[in-house]
Amino acid sequence: MKTQKAINTHNAIVDAAAILFMKKSVSSVTISEIVKQAGVAKGTFYLYFESKDDLVWHFIDHELGDAFTWFNEIINKGYEQQDIDEIIDFIMGFVKSHITGLKLLHHVRFYSFLGKKNIEDKFIKEWIEPIHLWLEKGKRLEKLDIVDTKFYAIFITTAIHNMLDQIIVGELTYDIDEFGIQVKLLLGKLLK
Repeated sequence: MKTQKAINTHNAIVDAAAILFMKKSVSSVTISEIVKQAGVAKGTFYLYFESKDDLVWHFIDHELGDAFTWFNEIINKGYEQQDIDEIIDFIMGFVKSHITGLKLLHHVRFYSFLGKKNIEDKFIKEWIEPIHLWLEKGKRLEKLDIVDTKFYAIFITTAIHNMLDQIIVGELTYDIDEFGIQVKLLLGKLLK
């Protein structure tokens, strides 16, 4: 069990990194800058993180971790419009409540530091599988008339993810709530 001092030190390192990541790209932030900002010794950093990569992955997990828990529960959802609405409401609510962290993830070019494929392998694929299992259950229960549930899961996940990415960075002018309404309508039609 971690002491309060250990928790505070860990959080100070993560918070210092976040401050520096807002100022410049992940690639250009050094461990020396992080520990100076956090007010800890360089050796202390290595008590909590193996490397800057480890810290960056931890930061991303911290920002997106709640989504994984919820997505694993998606299989328990039904297939009526209210169920679809609940799924989309969760996604839009998650984005809205984590907008600062999500903007930070895009702003500091985490993709270029960790590699787009590595991030997609870790996150997008983990979000596709629960949706695939949910769709497969709906097909098996004859609630959904879908031939290729894996394709639908990939399509739904990547389409929503890519459009939200563009909204977050300001490339699409949709409001998140407006986008959610449109996605609910589209999925309602797509899954019936």
